[in-house]
Amino acid sequence: MFEMHASPASKSILLAAVLSIGLGAGACSGGGDPGSDGGSDGGADGGDGGGLPGALPFEYSRTDVGEALSPAEVGDFTRRLTGYWKKVDFFRWVLRTSHGVHESTGKPDYMVWWGGVAAYREGDAVRFYHVDPDGGGHNIMIPTPRVLASAIAGHLMTGDAAMAELAEQYCKGITATMKGMVYDEDDPVDWLMARNIAAFNHGYTTDEGEEKQIDYTGWYHAYEHWNTWRFEYADNPTWGPVWVTNMRSKDDVPHIFMVVPHLMYAAERAEDEDMRAACAETLSYLRKFAGDIVEQGYKIRTKDPQGRIYTPGYSGDPELDEAAGDLASFVMWDEFIPDAECNAKRCSALIGRGDGQGLDCGEAAHNDYEAMATQIHYYNHDIIRFFHSAHIANALAHGDAEAARVLLRGMAARIEGYLAEPDPEILPARWNSDVALLALRAAAFGLPLTSQEARLIHTSWGRAIDAYKDWESYDLWGEAIPQGQVAYRPGDRSEDDHWASIEDMTLVMEYCWSPFRNPAGVEWVDCELVRDPSRWDDSGL
Repeated sequence: MFEMHASPASKSILLAAVLSIGLGAGACSGGGDPGSDGGSDGGADGGDGGGLPGALPFEYSRTDVGEALSPAEVGDFTRRLTGYWKKVDFFRWVLRTSHGVHESTGKPDYMVWWGGVAAYREGDAVRFYHVDPDGGGHNIMIPTPRVLASAIAGHLMTGDAAMAELAEQYCKGITATMKGMVYDEDDPVDWLMARNIAAFNHGYTTDEGEEKQIDYTGWYHAYEHWNTWRFEYADNPTWGPVWVTNMRSKDDVPHIFMVVPHLMYAAERAEDEDMRAACAETLSYLRKFAGDIVEQGYKIRTKDPQGRIYTPGYSGDPELDEAAGDLASFVMWDEFIPDAECNAKRCSALIGRGDGQGLDCGEAAHNDYEAMATQIHYYNHDIIRFFHSAHIANALAHGDAEAARVLLRGMAARIEGYLAEPDPEILPARWNSDVALLALRAAAFGLPLTSQEARLIHTSWGRAIDAYKDWESYDLWGEAIPQGQVAYRPGDRSEDDHWASIEDMTLVMEYCWSPFRNPAGVEWVDCELVRDPSRWDDSGL
């Protein structure tokens, strides 16, 4: 796991060390109106209660830097990317390799993008075995919302049936993490989120006529770690006996919050009725989950093996609290740095309360907390970056234009800083690939890309196309697949290189669909081609 955690005493030592070397540029302030230029708190005007916004509500531009992409480069990149999607039938492939509970069981169905799972070819069947009893699936809610964002965006653009089916199943998958952490029929709280749940073993035949076995056996095992426990709820009212991995930590939350705007548009505009209903339900649950965070003073509650609610880091047990640290808190560092995690708090407020609750994050581009957190562990960059991005996305979707405009300035400064001063301890290809992902997602919500940033995207996704296009195991049921354990996802790195992850290969869908795409950015992808699957051509790959 990746959370930064520390005891009160060690927090003082860590903060003093950071300040002594001059890192940090001040924290966002609490109170007042959002945005450094003044303005109202926005509220939910223009949100899902009053008609969703149809365009970026302000003008914002940047000076271009870097070598401009030629029309030929833009066209070639788009043809190769869409050709890759067609060649592997990407969304259908995700459906075939995802799982949760299938509708043929008679129980509520769902799917997620799993980690900690191995695939086995056994005769004509493929068995998906949950192999890691002590750590598997802790962070499935990082890739799952990313794939879901692409599926929602893609269906809203194209009407594609596979995209709608995947969006429906993955929306249900997010909801399942909350319904699954319900102790019994007398437990009234159904909106607290587990890291994952493991239901019952079952098999079924896919729409393609393939035999698929789901084997959770390896996770039917209790444990207690500093950052999560696993235990069984024998009487869950939705699925019966389920194994719960608790303590939904904050590392996945920005990625979950990032998909809330997509859910808002899906709930209002999806043509597929099943997708619209499933995503509307997920939106309702996530509003309750975020509202609970706000109500609890910006802390993420969970449940114990007896179904009792508690807050990791604030349980009253000194040993447990010391171990959990700040994994479930957006306020633990506020005594040293006021509103250290302002983006996380205000984003929670927008989703859970419909407004910013008086918080002012300014540009939210950097503070002493960020400097300290990213020194402790590289992955804290992702938590920080994507809470900023999720805050922008939700400010726009909830009609808080002024805050979004100021936050976009901060995002531009953030990315420019990453490019000007990369972390010397990180492989450059990984650093640039991670910045490219942030730039791509921010571009879907108002950031006008520069030529330099666009070329980073072309490089990361171009290398990924080269790495993934001829991978031999997309069809696990194919005649060429050997018996026994087989890889069912390709890797995203070599010893000296790094490229876009497989779960991010369709995020261009998000950009091309988004009503908040900024016309002031450079042209780097042909969205007309992206929107028209009938023109996708894999012959040139």
